[in-house]
Amino acid sequence: MIREIVRPKDNKLTINLPQEYVGEEIEYIIFPIKKHKPEKDVKEKNMDIGSLGGSLKQYANAQKAELENKAWELHVMDKYSK
Repeated sequence: MIREIVRPKDNKLTINLPQEYVGEEIEYIIFPIKKHKPEKDVKEKNMDIGSLGGSLKQYANAQKAELENKAWELHVMDKYSK
């Protein structure tokens, strides 16, 4: 496989193929590389995710909070006790 990123200076492009490709069926695909905003570093990403903590607390039901602690256990018991 050959992968190369080039910046053409006009509308012609010459590709030099390895000898083992000569006579073989090959596929080439050309598409522009879109410019992206610089990726945030991992620390910034984690801060974004962490900042979501507690954002749904307005929807919490205090009466069901105790059930959340045992939700998996109750589900398994319900599913397999039949």
